[in-house]
Amino acid sequence: MYNKTKFVLMLTGGLLGSWSALAQECVVAPSCADLGYTQSASDCPTTNALYCPFDRTKVYCGSVSSCSALGFTDVVASCPGTYSICPEDPSLGKCDFEGSAGDLKFSLRTADHNGWLLCNGRSYSSAEYPELYAVLKNSFGTKLPNYTNYFLKGAATSSASSFKTAEQAGLPNISGKMPFSAPRNYQSYLSGAFSHSTGSMGGPDVGNNQYYINFDASKSNSIYGRSTTVTPQNYKANIFIYAGRTSSADRQTPPNNAKSLAISL
Repeated sequence: MYNKTKFVLMLTGGLLGSWSALAQECVVAPSCADLGYTQSASDCPTTNALYCPFDRTKVYCGSVSSCSALGFTDVVASCPGTYSICPEDPSLGKCDFEGSAGDLKFSLRTADHNGWLLCNGRSYSSAEYPELYAVLKNSFGTKLPNYTNYFLKGAATSSASSFKTAEQAGLPNISGKMPFSAPRNYQSYLSGAFSHSTGSMGGPDVGNNQYYINFDASKSNSIYGRSTTVTPQNYKANIFIYAGRTSSADRQTPPNNAKSLAISL
């Protein structure tokens, strides 16, 4: 009996000790004033009122930053791709521009996307794509470039009109000539693709009357002589041009490319 009484007393003392320790960690809950809620709803006629969680009669008059102050200055209907929306005005936001109007890129994608238009020679609306037209008006006008089956070559020019001039495929020309009635020193009359070898050619010496057989590969196919290079091995990819900002007035409905809703108080 003595041992049981002692155990109960020890257990009770331990519990009391624990409750005493917890009581020492308690703090007084902050008041609405401590948290900054010192105004009433009538004090916030033009701003948002944030209510105190402990007393709904106490508020904090906070102001929401304007769209322009938050950097939402683009009309979302003019965004060529994705964009973020201003929480105060869903017609304004931040466009995500992936380049400048007129920029080109290679891609394995097969259709227009995020302001990138496939360069297949089709017509486009200068009213809908004013920034693109400003770049192409002196070269391709209201048609997109058509780069199908063409390689692109650096131009390093400030002349926009030269961008529209296509250079046709070609190979270096092959030409030469040889005497038809060869004199003894016929080898001195050979040129171009022709050469001579040792041995007897036969035939009489016809003096100064010389006749030549000319050789010109371009006479059989005009591809010869058009250029000084040969087309290398290659793979194909699509070429896109960036259209830039679109005209919100010309677009019937805004693009459904909103990626986030930004909230800032």
